[in-house]
Amino acid sequence: MSKPSKKKQEELISKESDRLHSIFLDLSDNQRGVAKELIERIAFMTIQLQILENTIKTKGPTYLFKNGSQQMLIENPAQKSYNTTMNRYTTAYKELFNLFGKMNENKNVVDDDDGFEEV
Repeated sequence: MSKPSKKKQEELISKESDRLHSIFLDLSDNQRGVAKELIERIAFMTIQLQILENTIKTKGPTYLFKNGSQQMLIENPAQKSYNTTMNRYTTAYKELFNLFGKMNENKNVVDDDDGFEEV
């Protein structure tokens, strides 16, 4: 994926947001309000991570920096952004799935039976 235009990024974010919303349809109204914000952030980060991944794949995680006679291998700024965003992305997803877990607890839907004994 080359860097998409702003319009294409917005389309991709909207598509990812719709996908995530469809997964969490059964949340209560209160949880849905909180989940909506998290879903919008996660959708944005998902697309940004894809763009950063592409940059890292094409340009590499490091590059040779030259300043006069000095040369040093430094981290690609896209790599640093990717690492930071991935950390926050993971945290946001954990929060979203915690809401989903609370929904199951409230509905007593949690089923520990894996059907293993049924043969």
